[in-house]
Amino acid sequence: MRGRNKADITIVGAGILGLLGALELVQRGVSVTIVDDAARRPASWAGGGILSPLYAWRYSEAMNQLAREAVPRYQTIVALLSAAGLPVDGLLYQSGMWVATRPVEQEMALQWAASQSWEARPCLAERVMSGSPAGDGVFFPHLGSIRNPRLLRQLRAYLRRSGVTFVNARVTALHPEDRGGRLILQDGQVLVAETVLLCAGAWNDRLLAELGPSPALFPAKGEMLLYQLPAGRVPSIMLTEEGYLIPRSDGAVLVGSTLRRGDASDYPSVNGRYRLESLASHLLPELALHKPAFHWSGVRPGCDRDHPWLGAIPGRKGWFAAAGCYRNGLVAAPACAALLAQLICEEPTELDSQLYAF
Repeated sequence: MRGRNKADITIVGAGILGLLGALELVQRGVSVTIVDDAARRPASWAGGGILSPLYAWRYSEAMNQLAREAVPRYQTIVALLSAAGLPVDGLLYQSGMWVATRPVEQEMALQWAASQSWEARPCLAERVMSGSPAGDGVFFPHLGSIRNPRLLRQLRAYLRRSGVTFVNARVTALHPEDRGGRLILQDGQVLVAETVLLCAGAWNDRLLAELGPSPALFPAKGEMLLYQLPAGRVPSIMLTEEGYLIPRSDGAVLVGSTLRRGDASDYPSVNGRYRLESLASHLLPELALHKPAFHWSGVRPGCDRDHPWLGAIPGRKGWFAAAGCYRNGLVAAPACAALLAQLICEEPTELDSQLYAF
């Protein structure tokens, strides 16, 4: 940061973006405090960690710029955690991803992949996963997924070792001052911060309203199932218009996901389970013979455009935010965190920050 060797920065939210934002900042020698309400499950739990937007060629270039280098960025993060002695087995699984495509869209997908320098080839689902009735599609061999709950735990452990302070509390009010301001916590405690980064996911809406900007944000509940199968039975991510299967290296298979716009509840539902079980048996008929091992939900930070808001809050010196990552929080988080750290520390940015500005 210009003019100083260190700065105290408070991050609100300990989902993937808050944690990776803290990682970027501590690597720059910045002291960080993270305030997070442990009673609220982060949006990072509501996704399966696919390291590509779903049907990426349908997204804007602004979104794809954030997602394009997700795999190598996560490779670097996993290597950092491993070098620190933290367990990383199964965190990053480069299984490849098969995507169902209609004939009119297959050529579009292949041309888009070529423009991104991504390897891709036409492929029947049956050739990737025996017994799949999903039909024709495109296979991306270099893609994969991140095991998000384990990654969050290891990032927390790494950040604690790096001197990051975690405060388990809900922020109930913000009082901006000439620079930064005061954060009022649910227990009455007051935190004073010169620089604040809001990464509170679906709850950013209320906090941002106190500061001025009002992007079109909404909660979006998502539910997922987990099955346990023999390792390799689902060899690749299998994505269709209706949903997806995501394999883990140990044979766990995620089925997802439901999406309920405007729903901020975080409990699994009977209807959600029924829909996901039906989807599972459609994608791989033998799953009808298996009972799910786990069913969970989370709340995504929805927005009405296909890329998030990132950067300084206009008219509020020392205030920054990330809002509206929606279904692409995990894939975009490393690039989002890097951009935010560059803006906070007044460094040249790798991406055009105006694409994401409030």
